[in-house]
Amino acid sequence: MNHSHKPETFADQVRAAPGGEHLNRCFSCGTCVATCPIQWSDESYNPRRIIKMAMLGMKDEVLSSPTIWLCSACDICYRRCPQGVHISDVMKAIREVAIQEGYEPVRAIAQVNEQVCAGCGMCATVCPYEAITLTTGWVMGQPTTLPQVDRFLCLGCGTCAATCPSSAISVTDDSDETIIAQIREFVEEMEGQR
Repeated sequence: MNHSHKPETFADQVRAAPGGEHLNRCFSCGTCVATCPIQWSDESYNPRRIIKMAMLGMKDEVLSSPTIWLCSACDICYRRCPQGVHISDVMKAIREVAIQEGYEPVRAIAQVNEQVCAGCGMCATVCPYEAITLTTGWVMGQPTTLPQVDRFLCLGCGTCAATCPSSAISVTDDSDETIIAQIREFVEEMEGQR
């Protein structure tokens, strides 16, 4: 008989991660969706659906979903949840499982141009997600203070970029895949107008 404490199901994995212990308290009423400011601007974001899918063991679907990385932890939903479920903690637990399984966010994150950065640290001070830490690095042979962005915590909100006095930090996703997808979307839109 195996007495290891390894979680048996995906729901067990989420419950075992810090913040996921209240996963089963959610009864999918939809209050979180109705009050979520992220859902107001991105209709695909639905924490209720993600939590239900996690409880049903839909591991691949949940962990590959870009929506698991969107929760900003504003906790508006928590204040209104009739079950007292801390949705941001549950989403953090799901993200923790995703990180352990090798998944990464599919979104633009802050990028630092180290050649331009003055090392003032304003970006780290204003980041609402504590995604930026200051480290010592070398630029052109000189030691300097540089911001380091944690890709798992950064939500790409742009607060750091708006605050940076030397414009050394930006939030863009200029990968080849993104540009190709944008071109395809534009071409399909143009063809649809004919």
